[in-house]
Amino acid sequence: MMELEQMREQMQVLRNKLDTQEIVNDKLVKNSIKSKMSWIKKFVYFELLLVPFTALMAYVLKEMFNLSWFTYAFIVVLSAIDAVCDYRINVASLDLEKVEKHNLSDTLQKLVAMKKMRAKSFFIMMLLSIPLFIWASIEMWQNISTGTITFIDDVPANIVCAGAYGGLVGGIIGFFVGIYISIRIYRKMQATNDEIIAQLEEFYK
Repeated sequence: MMELEQMREQMQVLRNKLDTQEIVNDKLVKNSIKSKMSWIKKFVYFELLLVPFTALMAYVLKEMFNLSWFTYAFIVVLSAIDAVCDYRINVASLDLEKVEKHNLSDTLQKLVAMKKMRAKSFFIMMLLSIPLFIWASIEMWQNISTGTITFIDDVPANIVCAGAYGGLVGGIIGFFVGIYISIRIYRKMQATNDEIIAQLEEFYK
């Protein structure tokens, strides 16, 4: 009887140790998730702060190149929608401040859903951004060609037009550089999700 009682006590001690180890591992995984996702959260907040700046720069371009209010509104609304969607997908869908209270299984499902939503959002924004850029470029080109851009006092018209053409070319180059950077950031976000998802799947093996 004494041996049986000792075996029970040893089994209970072993169970307690396993439970403690599981709790420790759970906390380590959750802290790892918060650490790896933190850069995405910071980037999204930075993106939200850029919306007013984008609106201001778009207005400057509108005045310089005599763009239509439709083009200006489309640029501002699209940039705002993009920032809000990124916030809802990358921040609101997985509150890092509450991740320690979440079940890891639920967190895994949210991360998988986040990755799918991010892919859809990126694809849609690319489909909208490229036609908008082409439309705005054509409008700028036509306004430069017809001389309906804003001219500067005491500066010859040919110099203003040459500067405007240079600005247009620079804008085209900047757009493609922006596309490249956007793709790199998107791929890095997806890679972060993949890394955490793989970590959680390993945890449940």
